[in-house]
Amino acid sequence: MAKQNSVMKSSATIPEGWEETSLKEVAETISQTYSFSDKKEIIFINTGDIQSGNFLHKNYSKVDTLPGQAKKMIKRNDILFSEIRPKNQRYAFVNFANTEDYVVSTKLMVIRAKNNILPEYLYRILINKNTLDEFQQLAESRSGTFPQITFDSIKEHPILLPSLSEQRAIAKILSDLDEKIELNNQMNKTLESIAQAIFKEWFVDFRFPGYKKTKFVNGLPDGWRMSDFGEIAKIQPGFAFKSSDFTTQGYKIIKIANIQNGIVDISQTDYVSEDVFGNTDKRFHLVSGDVIIAMTGANIGKIGIIPKIEKSLLLNQRVGKLVSKYHLWAYLVLTGPVVQSLIEGISSSSSAQPNISNTDIEKTKVVIPNETILEMFEKNLNSIYKNIIENLATQSILSQIRDSLLPKLMSGKIRVK
Repeated sequence: MAKQNSVMKSSATIPEGWEETSLKEVAETISQTYSFSDKKEIIFINTGDIQSGNFLHKNYSKVDTLPGQAKKMIKRNDILFSEIRPKNQRYAFVNFANTEDYVVSTKLMVIRAKNNILPEYLYRILINKNTLDEFQQLAESRSGTFPQITFDSIKEHPILLPSLSEQRAIAKILSDLDEKIELNNQMNKTLESIAQAIFKEWFVDFRFPGYKKTKFVNGLPDGWRMSDFGEIAKIQPGFAFKSSDFTTQGYKIIKIANIQNGIVDISQTDYVSEDVFGNTDKRFHLVSGDVIIAMTGANIGKIGIIPKIEKSLLLNQRVGKLVSKYHLWAYLVLTGPVVQSLIEGISSSSSAQPNISNTDIEKTKVVIPNETILEMFEKNLNSIYKNIIENLATQSILSQIRDSLLPKLMSGKIRVK
């Protein structure tokens, strides 16, 4: 614990009215075994099912198909925090009541606040970038297959604790920002639903403009065909940067971990220098509105849109970029059931880490309309797509404000009542 003691803040840095304590004094780890009793189905949450505060699914699984690590029960206001690679941000706050429908993996710490700290405030402490960085360093110092932490290894983590009333004020500021971010997210989900409904009407139900006067041949409109997705769109794999290329500033590199629930989070990335950027082929550059897809691992098939940015980003290996003249049509094919079913099949059939190649996606058979209809579709949906990108930009700005405020509020550099 010498390393942790060395980073404990001195009393001179303690804001007036605050106290210096440690994680073990304000929280405990819970390992209460879930009692399935007569339940036949339940929602199982593994480490890959939470990301940056979000539960990525609410799907029920049959109890008799659950893996052995599906054991822990949870309660409202618990904090779920992955033991593996803290920097991957596999954490979430349980802010709902029906926890009896959930069981979580033994690879997730279930952290519960004591009476001297608000659960929401404790959660903010644990997801602070400085805290995550320290936990990651601690995980990497451990010998083992994966960088890993346990509650015992982090229990001495230093905490500056304000009064409950100030905790409440700090938590409210941050939760208000979260609500604004979520509102933008819901607006985008609505826009996505509208786009998908139009796509289905035109390309699945064949009720496109002029369909009543169109001749159908073998079940398809005349001039349409069943062919490879790759005829209209390509998936450009990312570049394999060397670890020696990485710096602390410059041009951001987008990795799989940056694709989060339909959003590309650009707030925490690795960087490369201007020289490396200049020598990287433009095929690997990313600009506002680009669509990317995770090609491997737990996030395989996850898709995100690059928000409005001023400076180009770079595409890392194991992430693919969608390239097409008919960008919106191709994007909705990627997010649609045909491609996603293909990815699900690859993921579920793989005993090792699942992988999908650009060729796998490009060879997927899809219905390809004629160019007149494709051009009309792009024109009709362009305003929807622009609104999605604008909302993503707003979301990104709000996230940056929240993330910059978080350490200042938690250290007492900014005081609130």
